[in-house]
Amino acid sequence: MSSDSSTLTKMGLTSFEHIFNHQTNSDFDEQASLLKGWNQDYAQISAGSFQGFISEIQLGEVSLFLEFTNQRLYQQGHLGPDTIAIGVPINCIANGMFCGAACQQNTIHVYSGRNGFEFISPNELVIGLIVVNRNQLMQLLSAEDQYFLNLQCKQARIATVSPQVHLNLVQFLQSTFQLLELQPHLINNPHFKDDVCANAIQLVTDSLLDHEYETPSNLTQHKSWQVLTNTRDIINQRLDNPITVAELCESLAISRRSLQYHFQHTLNTSPMAYLRAERLNAVRHMMKDATSVTEAATHWGFWHFGHFSHEYKKMFGELPSATFKRFHVDKTS
Repeated sequence: MSSDSSTLTKMGLTSFEHIFNHQTNSDFDEQASLLKGWNQDYAQISAGSFQGFISEIQLGEVSLFLEFTNQRLYQQGHLGPDTIAIGVPINCIANGMFCGAACQQNTIHVYSGRNGFEFISPNELVIGLIVVNRNQLMQLLSAEDQYFLNLQCKQARIATVSPQVHLNLVQFLQSTFQLLELQPHLINNPHFKDDVCANAIQLVTDSLLDHEYETPSNLTQHKSWQVLTNTRDIINQRLDNPITVAELCESLAISRRSLQYHFQHTLNTSPMAYLRAERLNAVRHMMKDATSVTEAATHWGFWHFGHFSHEYKKMFGELPSATFKRFHVDKTS
């Protein structure tokens, strides 16, 4: 088995060739040119024949990439000012260096910046990339969050994120590529594409604004509780259209940093985790009248049924199929 095939197998993947743009390479110069607009050059540092691949999912203003390289490389490049891109190492990143800093656990690569980026990659690297249009992202943020995000993207660098944010990024990239491998027809489903784009934008924003929040003196328990109450009201008004964190911030006229503080202060959880819990509850409620678990899950944006079942069981202590069966047995008894 080839090196890139064994790496895919370890990730639970096999072949992408019939799903989206997937190109394998035995030449690192050719591999460097595959990411259009990145203006990259690769130089091989370790000895041996090169093997690599790049898989790409294009969704309009959002692009997802998965790149594998088997040799240690020196990479350099630069992105245009209209693009924000982050890199998420999927496997071990030991011995990697990005923009002069050692790669460590729970770090991501911020490629955006006027001075370009430099990356010394380790052997056998699998890295996921999320690329979004800067203007589209900024339109979803408050003025305060726009200011902080621009600061985070002034120059390419390594950014440390919380373990949960890092896990969310890895799971999102893995599950999206896995799902399209199993169900390639979903790439033509507009609801699926919208969900992937919204999740990608939300995760990029979470990553770049994931830092310690200094508690303002005028924020009280009452204010935090009011934010939570207003959030539930907004969710109940949009039962047929799950809301994103960015849309929630806009509806509440609040910055993402403030929203994060209020949820941590009141529930000791993140807004994203809370919205996911609300969606799981909505699926459970909908299953009372739905014709199948699939109907309820996809209605609420859960497309990867393996992950959905895991999250559902973790939340409710049983598989969704067990809930569905109990609801419908009760109806016919």
